[in-house]
Amino acid sequence: MSKLIFKMKYSGKRWNDYLPELFGKETAEKCIVESQATAKTNEARIIIYNFNGNKEILNKIKNNENTISAYIVEDNKVQKILLKNAAAV
Repeated sequence: MSKLIFKMKYSGKRWNDYLPELFGKETAEKCIVESQATAKTNEARIIIYNFNGNKEILNKIKNNENTISAYIVEDNKVQKILLKNAAAV
Protein backbone atom coordinates (compact mmCIF):
# COMPACT_ATOMS: atom_id res chain seq x y z
CA MET A 1 0.00 0.00 0.00
CA SER A 2 1.40 3.37 -1.03
CA LYS A 3 0.91 6.38 1.21
CA LEU A 4 1.82 10.02 1.06
CA ILE A 5 3.12 11.43 4.35
CA PHE A 6 3.82 15.12 4.73
CA LYS A 7 4.37 17.56 7.56
CA MET A 8 3.01 21.10 7.52
CA LYS A 9 3.24 24.09 9.81
CA TYR A 10 0.28 26.47 9.73
CA SER A 11 -1.54 28.62 12.27
CA GLY A 12 -4.05 30.56 10.19
CA LYS A 13 -6.98 28.11 10.27
CA ARG A 14 -7.96 24.74 11.64
CA TRP A 15 -6.77 21.80 9.58
CA ASN A 16 -10.37 20.79 8.80
CA ASP A 17 -10.83 24.19 7.12
CA TYR A 18 -7.39 24.58 5.54
CA LEU A 19 -7.00 21.19 3.82
CA PRO A 20 -10.21 21.44 1.72
CA GLU A 21 -9.06 24.87 0.51
CA LEU A 22 -5.68 23.45 -0.44
CA PHE A 23 -6.66 20.11 -1.99
CA GLY A 24 -10.43 20.17 -2.46
CA LYS A 25 -13.05 18.42 -0.37
CA GLU A 26 -12.62 14.92 -1.83
CA THR A 27 -8.87 14.72 -1.19
CA ALA A 28 -9.13 16.47 2.20
CA GLU A 29 -11.54 13.76 3.39
CA LYS A 30 -8.82 11.15 2.72
CA CYS A 31 -6.29 12.99 4.92
CA ILE A 32 -5.49 11.67 8.38
CA VAL A 33 -4.22 14.56 10.50
CA GLU A 34 -2.01 14.15 13.57
CA SER A 35 -1.45 17.65 14.93
CA GLN A 36 0.36 19.35 17.79
CA ALA A 37 -0.82 22.87 18.52
CA THR A 38 1.18 25.38 20.55
CA ALA A 39 0.64 29.05 21.29
CA LYS A 40 2.75 30.05 18.27
CA THR A 41 2.02 27.45 15.62
CA ASN A 42 0.09 24.37 14.65
CA GLU A 43 2.23 21.62 13.15
CA ALA A 44 0.71 18.46 11.71
CA ARG A 45 1.74 15.18 10.18
CA ILE A 46 -0.76 14.35 7.44
CA ILE A 47 -1.17 10.95 5.80
CA ILE A 48 -3.06 9.95 2.67
CA TYR A 49 -3.38 6.16 2.48
CA ASN A 50 -3.70 4.36 -0.88
CA PHE A 51 -2.08 7.32 -2.60
CA ASN A 52 -2.30 7.00 -6.38
CA GLY A 53 0.54 9.38 -7.29
CA ASN A 54 -1.71 12.30 -8.28
CA LYS A 55 0.67 14.93 -9.73
CA GLU A 56 -1.67 17.82 -8.86
CA ILE A 57 -1.58 16.90 -5.15
CA LEU A 58 2.20 16.44 -5.25
CA ASN A 59 2.70 19.86 -6.87
CA LYS A 60 0.46 21.56 -4.31
CA ILE A 61 2.46 20.02 -1.48
CA LYS A 62 5.86 20.82 -3.04
CA ASN A 63 4.91 24.42 -3.82
CA ASN A 64 3.19 25.19 -0.52
CA GLU A 65 5.24 27.45 1.75
CA ASN A 66 3.85 25.68 4.83
CA THR A 67 5.18 22.24 3.87
CA ILE A 68 8.09 21.07 5.99
CA SER A 69 8.68 17.61 4.51
CA ALA A 70 6.95 15.10 2.24
CA TYR A 71 7.54 11.43 1.43
CA ILE A 72 5.92 8.64 -0.53
CA VAL A 73 6.11 5.42 1.48
CA GLU A 74 5.39 1.88 0.33
CA ASP A 75 5.74 -1.26 2.47
CA ASN A 76 7.25 0.81 5.30
CA LYS A 77 10.08 2.07 3.06
CA VAL A 78 10.48 5.58 1.71
CA GLN A 79 10.15 5.31 -2.07
CA LYS A 80 10.47 9.00 -2.92
CA ILE A 81 11.49 12.09 -0.96
CA LEU A 82 9.54 15.11 -2.21
CA LEU A 83 10.79 17.63 0.36
CA LYS A 84 13.07 17.15 3.32
CA ASN A 85 12.88 19.71 6.14
CA ALA A 86 12.18 22.54 3.69
CA ALA A 87 10.65 24.94 6.21
CA ALA A 88 12.39 23.72 9.35
CA VAL A 89 13.07 26.52 11.76
